[in-house]
Amino acid sequence: MKKKNKTSKIIHLQIVGEIASKLATFSKIRKILLYKQRYFRKAPGLIAEGRDMGTIVFPDAIVKFFLNANLETRVHRRIQQFKKIGLSVNDKELFQQLKIRDERDQNRLISPLYPSKDAIILDSTNMTLSEVIEYSMKEIKKKIII
Repeated sequence: MKKKNKTSKIIHLQIVGEIASKLATFSKIRKILLYKQRYFRKAPGLIAEGRDMGTIVFPDAIVKFFLNANLETRVHRRIQQFKKIGLSVNDKELFQQLKIRDERDQNRLISPLYPSKDAIILDSTNMTLSEVIEYSMKEIKKKIII
């Protein structure tokens, strides 16, 4: 596995998620981004992560996962991500930020957050990363030939 670069660390900072969530409410921005996002879908394929990947960006994807966990677990995991890159964060503030983002994303008019009808719903609350990967690979193998 390649070593993560600075860009991948920055992308997962909380502020980036906040900005993305707010920008997603503007139809002109969504339209431009949608074209750019779909441009990256080329052979042999890609793995895309985002809150509307399976419903709006790649609705015809062969395999779609709607990955979720309860809010407390997601806060804990995010704090651990920050610690790994040497950042500290207030857990109560982070809890509120994620809660607000979830509500905004679920209730926005443009591209709201919801699982596609054919998505595999995966609640990872009580799963390790290895368990999520193992489960996901089993589901992928059921759908496509590897």
